Amino acid sequence: MTGRKRRRVISLRLTEKELQHLNRLAAQSGLSREKLLRALIMGETIRPRPCTHHEDLLRKVSGLCNNANQLAHQANPTGRAEQKSVEKMIELTRKVYNAVKINW
Repeated sequence: MTGRKRRRVISLRLTEKELQHLNRLAAQSGLSREKLLRALIMGETIRPRPCTHHEDLLRKVSGLCNNANQLAHQANPTGRAEQKSVEKMIELTRKVYNAVKINW
């Protein structure tokens, strides 16, 4: 017995228009046609692949959240935060804001 889980093969005939649509969906989602069809058969929602600038934006938002969390931990016991921490958070907030403004 082979190591393949998927041993069943089906043939599918498509019109040129259907094939173009399938190829377009696969390209937009970043999935292969085979994976796309499996996902559709299983009722999964197919979403477009995120743009490349989304990764950078998510990284910046993550950094902003980490800074806010660190600032909150620092301010919690003392009721105060260092000016340097506040300035760093403001700078990162501006970068995220500008990235969102430029890309959307």
